[in-house]
Amino acid sequence: MDKININSNEIGTMWTQYIQNSLYVQILKYFLETVDDEQTKNLVQNSINLSDQIVKDLTKLFKDDNIPIPKGFNGQDVNLNADKLFLDPFMVQFLEHTLKAGMLAHGSTLMTCVRKDIRDLFTNTTKESIKLYNQCIDLALEKGLLVRPPSVQVQPEVEFVKSQKYMSLFSNRPLNTVELTHLFENIKTNTVGIMITMSSAQTTDNQVVKEYMLRGMKISEKHVKTFRKIIEKSYIDVPMGSNSYITNSTEKVFSDKLIMHFMAVLSAAGQGNYATASTASMRSDITLTYQRLSAEIAMYAKDGANIMIDNGWLEEPPQVPNRKQLIKD
Repeated sequence: MDKININSNEIGTMWTQYIQNSLYVQILKYFLETVDDEQTKNLVQNSINLSDQIVKDLTKLFKDDNIPIPKGFNGQDVNLNADKLFLDPFMVQFLEHTLKAGMLAHGSTLMTCVRKDIRDLFTNTTKESIKLYNQCIDLALEKGLLVRPPSVQVQPEVEFVKSQKYMSLFSNRPLNTVELTHLFENIKTNTVGIMITMSSAQTTDNQVVKEYMLRGMKISEKHVKTFRKIIEKSYIDVPMGSNSYITNSTEKVFSDKLIMHFMAVLSAAGQGNYATASTASMRSDITLTYQRLSAEIAMYAKDGANIMIDNGWLEEPPQVPNRKQLIKD
């Protein structure tokens, strides 16, 4: 069967995957240069191999279909000789976070593709991401680094909602386990966000970027406190991971372009997480909290995009022809 033409979904998702994986390669290569633990080093190397292969496969597809290859990120965006900035436990937490995002991204990409060679590519990357994620969780458990969800008691029998008060804005009922899951996971992701913004603010020499990262750190800290407060009102202890896996190094590691783009990726993921949590939560006060915090992230992301535009750091996705302009010309 002849190869069918590439479609808009495939171009857009391939472009996104290229940009993000070229970014991850630079971060992971720095991890590889500074990691001490041998098991963590192996996990980092395997993660580099996956992201690097994705970039190579996508490059070939772009060339074969005469689509401009994105600039993305390269060795100029990282200082591999910089002093150690992240302790090894952070690398494990970082990989847990990014591999979760990778499983979702690759699976979503697969669902938007039609052409068999592209579907085969993302079927394989989804499988490899799942394999790496399981290795990451096993390593975190072995080393006592995994922040485990709260252990709770539940009712002994199946029950049905008896009143609309269950979903009321003023409900004082305890959390259900679905609501608790999302609150806990969003605490974990924001804790990683605190360390990323802290380390970025600590090492950049650009004052605008520094202030933006400090603002992001304060937002993540506020969101963690908000979610903790909701959980604690149900008399549940909140397991907390450490946010002190950053050294005192102030040597620049990543380009400002890279860290600003990475914050855009994290902000988009955060909004997606909050949207999912909002629809899954049956207490209206929790739903409104997610919507309010999501709006805050959206404004933060918009300001970040403006900084990238002002500095020429924001690469455009492939665009369809501007027919109005063509007719006018």
